[in-house]
Amino acid sequence: MSAIFGIVTRTDSPLAPSLVNALRDAMTTWGAAGCEVWSDGRAVLGQARSTSPPEAQMQSLPAFDDAGRFAFTMAGRLDERDELLASLGADAPPGTRGPVADDIVGQACYRRWGDGAPARLYGDWAFAAWHPADRKLVLARDHSGNTALYYHSGPRLFAFASSRQALLAAGLAEVTIDELYLAQLLIAWPAYHGDRTVHVPIRRLPPAHLLSVTPDRVQSRRYWSLEDVPELRLADRNEYVEAFLSVFDRAVEARVRSSGSIGVTLSGGLDSGAVTTTAAALLARGDGRLRAFTSVPVFDPGPYQGRTLGDELPLAGATARSAANIDLVAVPGDRLTPVQAIRRSLAITEEPAHSAASLYWILAVLEAAREQCCEVLLTGQMGNGGISWSGDPLSQPLAYQLRTLHLLGLVRARAGRVVPPALHAVRARRALDPQWCRASAINPAFARRLDLANRRLDDPGELPGRTPREQRLGILKPGRSSSGATWAEFGSAFGLEVRDPTADARLLTFCLSVPDRVFIDPVTGVDRWLIREAMKGRLPDEVRLNRRRGLQAADLIPRLRASGGEVDRALEELAAGAATDYVDVAYMADVWRMIQVEDTPEALRKAVSVLTRGMMAGLFVNGLAA
Repeated sequence: MSAIFGIVTRTDSPLAPSLVNALRDAMTTWGAAGCEVWSDGRAVLGQARSTSPPEAQMQSLPAFDDAGRFAFTMAGRLDERDELLASLGADAPPGTRGPVADDIVGQACYRRWGDGAPARLYGDWAFAAWHPADRKLVLARDHSGNTALYYHSGPRLFAFASSRQALLAAGLAEVTIDELYLAQLLIAWPAYHGDRTVHVPIRRLPPAHLLSVTPDRVQSRRYWSLEDVPELRLADRNEYVEAFLSVFDRAVEARVRSSGSIGVTLSGGLDSGAVTTTAAALLARGDGRLRAFTSVPVFDPGPYQGRTLGDELPLAGATARSAANIDLVAVPGDRLTPVQAIRRSLAITEEPAHSAASLYWILAVLEAAREQCCEVLLTGQMGNGGISWSGDPLSQPLAYQLRTLHLLGLVRARAGRVVPPALHAVRARRALDPQWCRASAINPAFARRLDLANRRLDDPGELPGRTPREQRLGILKPGRSSSGATWAEFGSAFGLEVRDPTADARLLTFCLSVPDRVFIDPVTGVDRWLIREAMKGRLPDEVRLNRRRGLQAADLIPRLRASGGEVDRALEELAAGAATDYVDVAYMADVWRMIQVEDTPEALRKAVSVLTRGMMAGLFVNGLAA
C-alpha cells in the first residue's frame, strides 16, 4: 500500500531541511514506485507510491490544487469509483474515461465536499490537505482503519506519517512509555485502543476520524459511527441471506482490483473460507488464480488443542479444492523461531503486540506471499463480530433459551443484563483473586502503582451481561481499532497490500443491522447461521458446518522448546534491563520451566499470555531504554 507523510510548522520559523529529509528517507521502504514531496516552506506533504491498483501508475500527488487553493496527498484504494465520479459530475478529474488514480479521485472529492468527503470515501485510504491561507492541515483516515496514520503534535511542529518509524526517526520529541497502555496490553485489557500508542509523544489517528490542525489548535472529529446503525427488519430469514450476499460480494470484488497477483490467508474457518471462495470465483471470470496461504504445525498439536483444531490444513484443503483456480500453499513457519519473530515484529511496528505468540506464523505467511510474488493479500480478520457473529441465546425464543441454558443459567444470564454497573463492580471487587496478576507477566508492583485492577473494574466495556450489540461492538472497536494499522505496517514490510473484505464499512453496517435472533437457528441450534447459510454451494459442508474453532499457534510449546537457548537468552536480557520494572521476569522463568515439561492446554495458555506476551513487552522496554 502507498503511504503519506508530512510536516507543518506552527510558528513563523521555516522547516529545517534535515528534518524533512529524515522523514522522507524513513518512508522510502513504503514506496516501491518512488517517494515524492511538495512544499511551500511552511508545510511539506509527501507520498510514497505503490503499484498495486491498476490506476496507480497514474499517481501524481502530492500537488497543489489551484481550484481549491489547497495542497493534497493521499494513499490507499477507493471503492465504488464510478459512483464517486458520477456524484462529482463536472467536478470529476479530467480523463475519467480512462485510468484515473484513486488519489486524484480523492483530491477531487475533497475539493467538492471538503470535510464532508471522508464519509463518502469507501475503501482503505488516508489523506492530508494543507490550506496555506488558513495555515490549516486536515488529516483523515478510512472508516475501518485499514491504513496506518500516526502523528506528533508539538508547540512548534506537527508531523504525520503512515509509519511510526518515520516519526521516531525524525527525533521530534523525547520518547517515553505510555505505562497504562503497556499494562493494558500485558493483561489483555483492550481499552487502550484509540488514539494512544505505547509511545507518549506519538498518536494514532483512529479509524473514521478527521483531524484539523492550526497553529493554536488540534481538533479531532469522528465522521462515522457504526453504533448508530438501526435494526433492519425483513420479512423472512432468507431475505437476510440474499441481502448479505449482495453486500459481501461487493466488498470482496472491490478488494481484488490489482495489477498483480492476489493471495489470501486461509484457515479452516468460515471467515477466511468465505473470502477465499468468493475471491476465487471473481478472479475466475478473467482466468485469474488465487494463492491461498495456510499456516500448518510442524509438531503434533494434539496435547495442547483440547476441543479446538490445532491443524486446520485438512479443512483449508477442502476449501481450496472447492474451486479450480485456488493454489493452496502450506506454510510451516519454521524459518523464524517464536523469539526471532517477536524481535522482527518489534523492528517493523515499534510496539509490543497482544498476539506475540502468533507472530511466527503471521510473518511466515507474509513472507510466503512475497515469495509467490503477490501484491495483495486478503484476510478475514474482522469476521468474528461481523459476518460470522455467533448470536446470543437470549435473543431466541424462550423454549430455546431453556433448552440451551437451563433454568438456572437463564436466570443468571437475564439477571446479568439488569444488574446496575456499580453493583457489578462491587461484586467483581469482592470476587477478585488476589493472585490475578499471575494470569499475565505483569509485575505486581507495577500493577499496584497504576491501581490497575480497580481501573479495569471501573471500565464500562469490561462489564459482563452486555447486550449482543455491545458485545459485538466490543470486538469490532469501531472508531478506535488499531488492528488495521498493524496489518498495514506488516504488509509494507513485505511489499504487500493487506486488504480485509470483512472490515468493509458497508458490510459491517449491514451485519450490525441484522437482528441478533437471525444468527442462530432456533430449530437446529446452529450458531453463525447467516454466514453458514450464505455459503451454501460455495464452501464444502465439512467447512461450512464445522463447529470446532481453530487454535492459532497450537504447536507453540514444542517450537519454544526447540529454540530453548533463545528463550533463555531473552529472559536473561529482560532480567538485566529496565523491563524488570514492568514484567515479572522471575515468574516468566517459572512458567518457562513449567512449559518445558507439561504438555497441556493450560501450559499453552501460559506460554501465550505470560511468556511470549511478557517477553515482547519486556524486549520493547529494554530496546527503548537502550
